[in-house]
Amino acid sequence: MILLLSPCVLAAQQAVDEDAPWPRVRSTNGSTVTLYLPEVESWTSNSFSARAVVEVKPAKTKKTLLGVVWFDAQGSVDRANRMMNLDRLEITKGNFPDAPNNGSNALALARELFPGGAHTVSLDYLITALGFEQAAARQNAHAYNHTPPNILWQTNRAVLVIIDGEPVLRPIAGSSMERVINTPGLMIRNPADGKFYISGSGQWFSADSLESSWALVQIVPPEVAALSSPLTNSPSTPPPGSAPRIIVSTRPSELLISDGLPDFKSIPGTSLQYAANADGLLFFYTKERAAYLLLSGRWFKASSLQGPWTYVSPNDLPDDFAKIPENSPRAMVLASVPGTSEAELASVANSMPTTATVSREDTKIDLTYDGEPQFKPIEGTAMSYAINAQLPVISLGTNYYAVDNAVWFVASSPTGRWDVATEVPEEIYTIPPTSPVYYATFARIYDSDTNSVEVGYTPGYTGSYEDDGTTVYGTGYDYDPYYGNDYYGWGWTWGYGYWYVPWYGWWVWRPWWGAGNGLRAAIIDNIYDRWNTPGVRPHDRLAGAEGRLSALQNGYPALYGRFKGTAGRTPFLPPGDTIALNPYSRTQNALRPGEMPRGAQLLTNVRQSAGGGRDLYAAPDGNIYQRRTDGWYRQAAAGKWDFFAPMQGRLDRGQIAPSNGAAGGGQNRIAAQNAVTARAQARGYQGGNMNAQARQQMAANLDRQYYARQVGQVRAQNMRPATRPQPARARPVRAGGRGRR
Repeated sequence: MILLLSPCVLAAQQAVDEDAPWPRVRSTNGSTVTLYLPEVESWTSNSFSARAVVEVKPAKTKKTLLGVVWFDAQGSVDRANRMMNLDRLEITKGNFPDAPNNGSNALALARELFPGGAHTVSLDYLITALGFEQAAARQNAHAYNHTPPNILWQTNRAVLVIIDGEPVLRPIAGSSMERVINTPGLMIRNPADGKFYISGSGQWFSADSLESSWALVQIVPPEVAALSSPLTNSPSTPPPGSAPRIIVSTRPSELLISDGLPDFKSIPGTSLQYAANADGLLFFYTKERAAYLLLSGRWFKASSLQGPWTYVSPNDLPDDFAKIPENSPRAMVLASVPGTSEAELASVANSMPTTATVSREDTKIDLTYDGEPQFKPIEGTAMSYAINAQLPVISLGTNYYAVDNAVWFVASSPTGRWDVATEVPEEIYTIPPTSPVYYATFARIYDSDTNSVEVGYTPGYTGSYEDDGTTVYGTGYDYDPYYGNDYYGWGWTWGYGYWYVPWYGWWVWRPWWGAGNGLRAAIIDNIYDRWNTPGVRPHDRLAGAEGRLSALQNGYPALYGRFKGTAGRTPFLPPGDTIALNPYSRTQNALRPGEMPRGAQLLTNVRQSAGGGRDLYAAPDGNIYQRRTDGWYRQAAAGKWDFFAPMQGRLDRGQIAPSNGAAGGGQNRIAAQNAVTARAQARGYQGGNMNAQARQQMAANLDRQYYARQVGQVRAQNMRPATRPQPARARPVRAGGRGRR
């Protein structure tokens, strides 16, 4: 946050440069007040409330008093300069535990140096900090479904083809064939002989019925073969080896493949073994003689690989899972083990808002229905949603609200006219996860004026949710699709073998016709980059991203949300911006130009005052915390600092491929600080009687504030108008920082 004092307030105080690093120091008549970057508590279009750490050194004294002040501010937004101009700033209260007279003198001095007047606040920091705050408030706010899918164990090459319910057939224009429209694959039925055909990997397979065995077709009927292009993106050359077994399922299912019987290998220091030859996160816990399997961030347990499988709450996992070494071939599961640094950092990353500025005039929505609009009530609310629209449309009161690529629109009729919304009723954010439009509640409107709207979304919009101290993919609910002339489905939790990879910072998934051997793809797009219009300006866009992302295919089930299937030549294709990733070997392939994995933007460093400066944070209860290289410390009596919690981890990366296409050499990963964390934990916590769970939650909130500072400042730099003068001197960064600003 950038806070400026009007030059007319006090002639004796220091001049403050808008681009000066934090903390800010102001002096008058021998007294000095140092203001650290504040934490935003709430914000509306013309006001906000915040708290901040301050250091007060009265004149003719040697002792510096450290405390927290709370303040309210009002003003107006200047979007051209990405600033909020404040007409009033009022310190409402303060807390100086080591100061005499209950800190009244220190508070009076702080109020003297920060009176009402002309100030500015970084709009980008406000938006980012508010997004983190709103996301944190939703952690564990809803119950997700953990009913196990149909888990199918195979010991040979197999392909799982999921149909969303019973097959729905529609005639293909210009052909006598019919297409099954509610499956991501190209599945054809020949009415003449009743046979089904399916295409994959450049081959065709046929079966007399969906329940019978599928056989490789050596001679494909010409009318069937003509449909393989451009309806499928399968390679023209079939892969070597025998043809796969095709398994068709009409209910949520997952495929677990091992090359023969599982080859279990021991994990040192634990009673766990992992299946080295399985295309999945499969473990054997010798103490229980039970198998554990991680799917979409959820743990399941069985005494046999044939099942039955039961859900295991992450808090009920055997302690040995938290002891998996970070150099283990299966270390990625630590992100799904509560209390680990990987799980905590995944939770923080899952709170990070992606933001954009939207033009109210230029941004349009293309919304259609399959026939007349049809609405279904949302259980437990007074709202309803459209079942036959290709986008989420919510009816509330006399208005209709639709969301397209994380931008809200409003209309007085279900068919429009649609305008960019400047606000969304809070009732919408009460939609439960049992509703298929739940994911839309993770898109937010932060502010607006006559020309533009500030918007953002958190990863819940793309299907990533926090649950019981870990991050899961999908709500787990199997939503009812709509069948009409077209098919409209909802995001799937199951069928793609989602893994959360901590050193990548996002979910990877197995394409529906998988290549096996751990080859997966990672979705790394910015939703706002999908807009092919000047009306939407992403705050995190990288060079070249808009050109590449324009090829994104909406509707692939791996992109959580609503998708459409038709009998026409509208293919289900993987997104255009995917990279091949083998989680086992952590491939070192450089990212393509413009690509940045989710979470990588957290690498940037907060600029500090020359000579370093302390990284201080004000907690809601008035306590003060400091972030050091080995963890978090809390202020104690007499100027001492007690160790509070180890750092949860850090994101580490090499150089991201530059926009000119040169090789970048950057593997993106989270590197937990083993030795430093171990030393910090050995010291123990000496800061009061806070229990372990509360301390863990506080550390997570502190990390969110830390990342909000970083991301907000980077966005402020990225969005700075080109005409604004740039400071000539180099800005120092915090010691040890390697992130690119």
